[in-house]
Amino acid sequence: MIYFCSGTDSEKLEWFKTINIAGEKLTDQELRNAVYSGSWVTESKKLFSKNNCPAYKIANKYLNGIANRQEYLETAIDWISQQESITIENYMGQHQHDQNADELWQYFSNVINWVTTNFIKYRKEQKGIQWGISHNEYKNQELNSKIIENEINKLMQDEDVTNKKGIYEYILSRKTKYLNIQAFSDNQKREKYEKQNGICAICKNNFELEKMEADHITPWHEGGKTELNNCQLLCRECNRRKSGK
Repeated sequence: MIYFCSGTDSEKLEWFKTINIAGEKLTDQELRNAVYSGSWVTESKKLFSKNNCPAYKIANKYLNGIANRQEYLETAIDWISQQESITIENYMGQHQHDQNADELWQYFSNVINWVTTNFIKYRKEQKGIQWGISHNEYKNQELNSKIIENEINKLMQDEDVTNKKGIYEYILSRKTKYLNIQAFSDNQKREKYEKQNGICAICKNNFELEKMEADHITPWHEGGKTELNNCQLLCRECNRRKSGK
C-alpha cells in the first residue's frame, strides 16, 4: 500500500510518527530525513550517516549512538540548532535545498577540535558528553589545557567525587552539582547527632535527627573531605542559609 501525504512539513512529520508502529521502527532522525529529504540531507548523510564516515573517524570516541541509524547526524544538528536557538526541524527546513552541508560539517569539526585541544588526554568518561552544548557556551572562554589536565587528574583520584563524567562539565562551569560529591553516611549522621546532642551547630536549637542535615564544615571546594571530623549537623533552615552564601 502506498500513501500520498500532503500538508506542511511539521504535519507530515507527525503523520510519519503516527504510522511508524510496525516492523522496525524508524528513529526520530530517520523520520526527519524522510520529511526534509533533498540535496542537503543527501550530502549530510555522506558525512554523518555511514559506518566509517568522516564524523565517525574524528569523533566516535566522543559520541554515543550508531552512525547508520542517523544518531551522529541528529547529535550534530541538535548542537548547531541549540547554538542558533531553533529546533532541529527548523534547521533542517532552512537548509533543505542547500547543495552541500558544509556549514554543519565545519561547526561539528570545530566542536571536536575544541575538545581535543582543551582536553588533551582522552578518558572513557568523555564519551557521550554533550560537547556541542559546552562548546556553544564556553568556546570563547580562555582555557589552559595543561592546567585542565592536572585538575582532571586530581579530581579523578578524589574519592569524594562520585560522578567522574561530571568532572568535564565542572571544569567549564565550576558548578559542583556535576560532581555529585559524596554525602555523609547515615552512620556518620547518627554519630554526629549524638555528639551534638541533637543541637544545630548554628542556631543552637534542638531537633530530631530526621529534621537535620549533614554539612561539610570546610566545603569540598576548599579542600574539605567527607569525613566525620569535617561533619556538622544543621537544621534545614540553617543549612539552606549556609548553602546560599
